[in-house]
Amino acid sequence: MGPIMQQFREIETCVECSATTMIQVPDVFYYAQKAVLHPTAPLFDHDEQTLKPRCVRALKRIFIICDHDMDGALNDAELNEFQVKCFNAPLQPAEIVGVKRVVQEKQHDGVNDLGLTLSGFLFLHALFIEKGRLETTWAVLRKFGYGDDLELRDDFLPVPTKLSPDQSVELASEAVEFLRGIFGLYDIDNDGAVRPAELEDLFLTAPESPWDEAPYKDAAETTALGNLTLKGFVSKWALMTLLDPRHSLANLIYVGYGGDPAAALRVTRKRSVDRKKQQTERNVFRCLLFGPQNAGKSALLNSFLERPFSENYAPTTGEQYAVNVVDQPGGNKKTLILQEIPEEGVKKILSNKEALASCDVTIFVYDSSDEYSWKRTKELLVEVARLGEDSGYGVPCLLIASKDDLKPYTMAVQDSARVTQELGIEPPIPVSMKSKDLNNVFSRIIWAAEHPHLNIPETETGRNRKRYRHLVNSSLVFVSVGAAVAVVGLAAYRAYAARRNSSS
Repeated sequence: MGPIMQQFREIETCVECSATTMIQVPDVFYYAQKAVLHPTAPLFDHDEQTLKPRCVRALKRIFIICDHDMDGALNDAELNEFQVKCFNAPLQPAEIVGVKRVVQEKQHDGVNDLGLTLSGFLFLHALFIEKGRLETTWAVLRKFGYGDDLELRDDFLPVPTKLSPDQSVELASEAVEFLRGIFGLYDIDNDGAVRPAELEDLFLTAPESPWDEAPYKDAAETTALGNLTLKGFVSKWALMTLLDPRHSLANLIYVGYGGDPAAALRVTRKRSVDRKKQQTERNVFRCLLFGPQNAGKSALLNSFLERPFSENYAPTTGEQYAVNVVDQPGGNKKTLILQEIPEEGVKKILSNKEALASCDVTIFVYDSSDEYSWKRTKELLVEVARLGEDSGYGVPCLLIASKDDLKPYTMAVQDSARVTQELGIEPPIPVSMKSKDLNNVFSRIIWAAEHPHLNIPETETGRNRKRYRHLVNSSLVFVSVGAAVAVVGLAAYRAYAARRNSSS
């Protein structure tokens, strides 16, 4: 078996046993249990004979947490506290000296005058694993909340559950302030942006950088050099919190958030309640962006992220996000998330009755110079209006007439005025991304989101339905009042009859 195990390093144990003589039969079950409870594969790469990247990242985070004085080394007191936390037993002074000596013999930079360094800490765990003491490393990892996938377990992530479809999750103000502070620490040259390498360093204590893939990768504002601005940094966290609160909270903890995890997120009020109260307490607004191909949706997203206009047209094949902080009058800052829905994805979106529940505003972009673009946009607007009426999740709708620098399609101008008046929403907002004439469109979108009772389109069918309900309710009130009058009259008659009988 020796050569086979040498060739296939993933084989952890070989046990010779006999069911007849009962030789080493208990060992078979012991090692089988050990392989499940303390697996090697997540921690160690046998081919490279090194700790795996996720294991290194998790141990680095644990080291930083235990390094209370933040001097880059674990002194004797910190080592002892670590030992007690993980194994409920202190280290004797002689044991600490022995540990340091073992590390120093094999890893010269593993110990310095201040104590055990990160390099030495990682070496110790690699040594435990090589000697078959995986339970030691797993005990440490699990004490600090890690599961078998080397991600924080659910019991360490108090994420809000049982939300209504029209509720969302945002970062609490304390968490946002923490992120602003973290950004300042990694913005070494104080230029208001962090380079990709600095961002990678930030997430070295997370299983991996969460923003390397869609939908986060290109969703926020960057400088001309591709560095992430503070607005872009905070915006990406807002997007991640909206789409995946658990993932956002986990990464917040990975990068060093030390506050109460249960207080890091807040659940917003139901949008239906916001409409009744005619105001909202939200700081992050989600906007669905509809429109036919080549209407200018992607150009609007690029303008939102301060990216230059491009003449080259490339149709969007999947959902795209753009998120940014919008400065409002009075110094208020709101985060706006624009989600572009490609034309072929509209059917899927509108087939879901709760599609509008998680949305604060819907935007309809059309090419103001093109006949088909306007007609298709009008159809989409009516479809969304009907869905809102049928589902009860009606949302404010705004029309954006793009390419205002071109000669307008005359009928579209007249028809759009009529349609918006019939539906009870604002007239189209003319914009031109090419000439950078945006007509304050993003602040106007925020304003519509902050006034959720306005600009909700109402179709003729919806009006008839409302009139019918009003008529039914009025009838019920009339019947109730009549019944109450009858009851009162009957009671009065009985009282009168009773007095007559008693007097006679």
